[in-house]
Amino acid sequence: MDKLKVKKYLRLASLIIFSMMIGSVITIFIKNDTVGITKNNKSHKLNSNLGAIEETYNSILNEYYQKVDSQTLIDGAIDGMLNSLGDQHTSYFTEKEKNDFDAELSGEYYGIGAQIQSISENEVKIIKIFDGSPAQKYGLQVGDVFVSIDGKSTDGMDATDISNNLRSEKATSATIVVNRNGKKVKVNIKKDKVTMFSVSSEVIKSGNKNIGYIGVSIFGQKTYTQFKNALTKLENQNIDSLIIDLRDNTGGYLTTVTQMLELFLDDGKILYQMQTNEGVVEYKSSKNNSRKYEIIILVNETSASASEIMAAAMKENYSAKLVGKTTYGKGTVQTIKYLSNNAMIKYTIEKWLTPSGNSIDGEGIKPDYEVEVSEEYLNDSTKENDKQLQKAIELLK
Repeated sequence: MDKLKVKKYLRLASLIIFSMMIGSVITIFIKNDTVGITKNNKSHKLNSNLGAIEETYNSILNEYYQKVDSQTLIDGAIDGMLNSLGDQHTSYFTEKEKNDFDAELSGEYYGIGAQIQSISENEVKIIKIFDGSPAQKYGLQVGDVFVSIDGKSTDGMDATDISNNLRSEKATSATIVVNRNGKKVKVNIKKDKVTMFSVSSEVIKSGNKNIGYIGVSIFGQKTYTQFKNALTKLENQNIDSLIIDLRDNTGGYLTTVTQMLELFLDDGKILYQMQTNEGVVEYKSSKNNSRKYEIIILVNETSASASEIMAAAMKENYSAKLVGKTTYGKGTVQTIKYLSNNAMIKYTIEKWLTPSGNSIDGEGIKPDYEVEVSEEYLNDSTKENDKQLQKAIELLK
């Protein structure tokens, strides 16, 4: 494998362990954002063979040669049941995992408000400070590398470990020591509720053109409002065209991407189709928010689920062009159900199709302009060495 490919895969790996003080969720697509509600609430008679599960549970608890945690057994049993379906997008979340999942999609969590990333085996660095967050208020800075938390060394911890430590509500404050340009700096910080921004925007000047840019990191509960506000602000600055960046966006709520698409597609335009065991249903726009300017969507290998719905709908019904790499290829929809033990299950209920009725599951969506990222970009990402972004700008000149 050549050097560029190795760095590419390392970058993708870092996205998986990347943490926003809450942990990461990969390829998510939730149909219902009303927790605990599923499409089908039919009850089924318990199979008599389930008695064997209880017998096994009791035998292990009573006779296994080592002490066993009962909750671990329950978690394993439910996880095994879901794994037997052979569906990588159907999964079991323990209480802690469920809390992380909820935090990411709700757009709020309790912590310090810093975005962190593992940059090596023993180094976790702050790569972003949220505006108005405790991290900003108490003086943490982008580039700070964690040394210790509450007197405990962070050696051997990755981004997820540090995230879990700082996100815990058991302690309302933390003493953090960071390495800042070779000097150790101690910061005493009080935690608070933090609102995460899943949308970023700016105007890019190119000749006499004003090109709007909106980056969307996830389709969470607050994303639509943030996106709409960003779009309005850009349009008030008289943009001539728009770039929507969905690279590394692994999905989110169907309701959110539906609302976002209705900002661009006329009443009656098909947004997507849903295929169930009862047939195919078309979902159409019910708004009159049509826009006419040229739009380019940036996508890559980790643009998935709701990102793919948006890319497909904009391509087929707005004539938007796609730039980047073929998307992930997740064409199924999940729902979630909270369990009585405070855990959660996420399972597949439908398959989605593009407005034209095409399935992208396992295949992804091919861009109109395929553009590789450069080795320079992988080493040190900038707007100038971002070949995919620069191609979009070139097309909109």
